[in-house]
Amino acid sequence: MPNKFTRWYVNDLGKGSEFLSADWCDIFIAWVAEQAGVRKQVGTFAYTPDHANWFASKGRWGTTPKRGAIVFFDWQGGKARSGIDHVGIVYQVNRDGTITTIEGNNMNQVVKKTRSSSLIVGYGYWF
Repeated sequence: MPNKFTRWYVNDLGKGSEFLSADWCDIFIAWVAEQAGVRKQVGTFAYTPDHANWFASKGRWGTTPKRGAIVFFDWQGGKARSGIDHVGIVYQVNRDGTITTIEGNNMNQVVKKTRSSSLIVGYGYWF
């Protein structure tokens, strides 16, 4: 179902109408980056493995959590970029080894979540 993020992706960025009904976690990341004026540094993607590979191709991929980094998840606990299922923004790195994130398309909402490091494939550093 279209929402403000997918409509922005299609209407403002000129992406295809198929994105109106796409999973929108990575589209949300692009929208946030646009609002913050850092879209060129963060990228504009809808497919999370491509987004992670883009960060890696620029030498801005790693495994250390940092506030503001783009975090990529594999729900099966894999560590390959090809297995990435979801993406968020690191809001906070917690002392217990978890991270708190801001994520789009979690139960079709924008939410703040605390996540285990076991689900994390890696991080894209735009800063």
